[in-house]
Amino acid sequence: MPMTIRHLKPEEYVHYRGIGRLVLWGKDDIRQQMKDPMAHAPNDDSVRLGAFDDKGILQSGMTIEPYTIRMNGRDVKMGGVAGVLTRPNARGQGLARKIFEVAFKQMIEDGQTFSFLFPFSRQYYRKFGYELCSFNNIATIPIDQFSGYPYPQNIQQHEPDDDITPFMQIYEQFAENRNLSIVRDSKRWQTMLNRDPYKNYEFTYLNRDENGTPNAYVLYSPILIEGASSEPWHRMLIKELCWTTPAGLHNIFGFLAKLSPEYASVQWKVPCGINAHSLFPGKISLTETGDGMNRILDVTAGLSTLRAPQGSGKLNLEITDTFWSSNSGTYVVEWESGNLTVNKTTSSNIDMATGIETLAQLVPGLLTPEECMYKSDTTIYNNHTQLLQLFPKQKLHMTETF
Repeated sequence: MPMTIRHLKPEEYVHYRGIGRLVLWGKDDIRQQMKDPMAHAPNDDSVRLGAFDDKGILQSGMTIEPYTIRMNGRDVKMGGVAGVLTRPNARGQGLARKIFEVAFKQMIEDGQTFSFLFPFSRQYYRKFGYELCSFNNIATIPIDQFSGYPYPQNIQQHEPDDDITPFMQIYEQFAENRNLSIVRDSKRWQTMLNRDPYKNYEFTYLNRDENGTPNAYVLYSPILIEGASSEPWHRMLIKELCWTTPAGLHNIFGFLAKLSPEYASVQWKVPCGINAHSLFPGKISLTETGDGMNRILDVTAGLSTLRAPQGSGKLNLEITDTFWSSNSGTYVVEWESGNLTVNKTTSSNIDMATGIETLAQLVPGLLTPEECMYKSDTTIYNNHTQLLQLFPKQKLHMTETF
C-alpha cells in the first residue's frame, strides 16, 4: 500500500491520539474531540510525523520532542522520540522504519546530535541504532532508615507561583557534570513545579542552610502499596531529589523521616555516583533496571562532544551503522592542548571498530572501551590506553520521560 510520510497538521493530531486509543494508550474521548479537532490541537514545539495511505487516512505516527542535554560539559541538542504508534491492521508494512528515515533527516536538519527514547521493546529499537544508555538503581528504603539524619531547620513547601529560581540554581549545579541531564527552560520548570499539591498529590519542598542559601529540594508523590492491609499503606515515590552539599541531602533525609505516619517506605531512583547501601546501612532493596535508549544521529558531531584528554593523541575509529549508512566509515579523532577535532578518513590503520549502538554508550560514558571489548560488535586493535582516556566513565542523569 503506498504511503506518504509528512508532518501532521494541527487538526490531524486528534487522529494520532485516536491510534493511541486503539492500542490502549490514554483515556480521552476521541469521538468527542473529533467534532472539534482544532480545539484539541497541540501548542508546543514538538514535531509530529505521520504515514498516510492513498485515501489520506493516518496509519502510523511519531512525536519528536526537542531537548537540550548536558554532554561532556557542553549543551547539545537531542530529539526525544515518543508516541511511536501504528494501527493494528497496518502493521507489518515497515511504516515505523519509513517514519524513522524521515525523522532522522528532520532531527539532523534541526541540529540534534542525539536521539533518546524509552522503549516498549529494546530489541525493536536496536533495529534503528538505539541502545540502552540509562541504567537506574531503584532503591526501596523502609522509612525508619531515615531516622538517623538531622531534621532540617529551614525547609519550606513550594506552592504554585512561588519563586522557582532556587530550584533552577540547585539543579544546574547538580546536573553540571552529569551527562544526558536535561537543560530545562523556564517553561519546563513551571510545568514541573507549579502543580497544586491539594489537587495532584505531588509535593515539593525546598531546603536552605543556616545562612538561608538553598542547598537541596525534593519532589515526591504517594503510591499505594499493593496488598497492604494496614496503615501506613503508602510508599513515597521520589520524583526528583537534587542537592548541592551533603548537608542538604542529609536534611532532606531527616525531613522524610518525619513522614513515617503516612509512608511505610521510600522508592528512590538513586543517581550515579551514590552508594545507597553506604547511606542506609540497614536492610534496603536495590534493583538495577535498564531504562532509556540513546542514538547518535551524526557521528562527527557526537564524537566532537568529547572532552580532549590531556596532552596530544590520535585515534582512528571504524563505525558501522546499518540503519543510517552515511554514518558508517572511519573517523580520525585528534587532540592537542585541550582542542579536539573529528574528521572522516580513508586510513586503514584502525584502533577500534564498533557499531553505532555501542558508540551511543561510549560517548556519554556509560561504558568504557574496556567494558565494550567483549561486545560482539567491538574490536580493539591498538592504543588501548588512549581509548580509555578518550572514553572515560561518566555520571549520567536522565529523569525526564517522553
